[in-house]
Order: sequence, then structure tokens, then C-alpha cells
Amino acid sequence: MQRYFIDTCTLIWLIEGHKRAKYISQDIEYYQGDYAVSMEVLKEFTNLIAAGKLKYDIDYENLVKYLTDSRIEICNFEKHHLKQLFNLPYFAEHKDQTDRNIISHAIADKRILISGDGNFSLYEDFGLKFLEI
Repeated sequence: MQRYFIDTCTLIWLIEGHKRAKYISQDIEYYQGDYAVSMEVLKEFTNLIAAGKLKYDIDYENLVKYLTDSRIEICNFEKHHLKQLFNLPYFAEHKDQTDRNIISHAIADKRILISGDGNFSLYEDFGLKFLEI
């Protein structure tokens, strides 16, 4: 079974039922793939709601319930993820600090990162397994 990591945009698409995340929803429902989300994604998601960039009527309990019901594990960012972040190169064309945290988390946990952000492919030579949707 493949082990996957869900990026912020992928989480948004899952919640919205967007067609870009349809196969992920089906895999979670029917095949019980091994899916996880970084606490870094959840912090970014929460900040997007607080800033008014996402219009969701969702609170902490409902978000955790959604993830639990969807069998998506919540993973904390720990020391070995920070160690990976120290080894991750910085690309001028991809300056998003939260993305770098998420990428280092995926690499350290040996998970395939699912995202719509094509810039993530920059990190494939540094250990990232990336699936662009």
C-alpha cells in the first residue's frame, strides 16, 4: 500500500469535493489508502480561513471529525522533520516557507506528497516523491 501526504490545496479540494481530488476520495473510501496530513497543512488551512481567503464554516471539532471519518492521520512536525528541513535546498522560484515544512515532512516520513503545486517537483532530486494532481 502506498503512503500519501496531503498538501493544503489537496485538502481544500477534498473538502470541496473538487474533481481534481476525486480519485483520492475514491481511494480513501474504497481502498483505504494510507493518507496523512501534516500539522503544518492544518495550520495553513486555519490561517487561510482566519484571513478570509477561504470561506468555510468549519471549526476545530468538525475539521478533526472530517479527517477522522476520512481516515486521514494527523502528523506532528518533529525533530527529524526539522533535520530534513535543514538539508532542503532553497529555490528562488519557490519561497513558500510552509510548503518547505510540508515537503521536508513528506520526505522524512517517506510519503508521496499529493499537491497541485507544480513547484514541488523542484524537490524530487532531494528525496521528494511527488504526485501532481
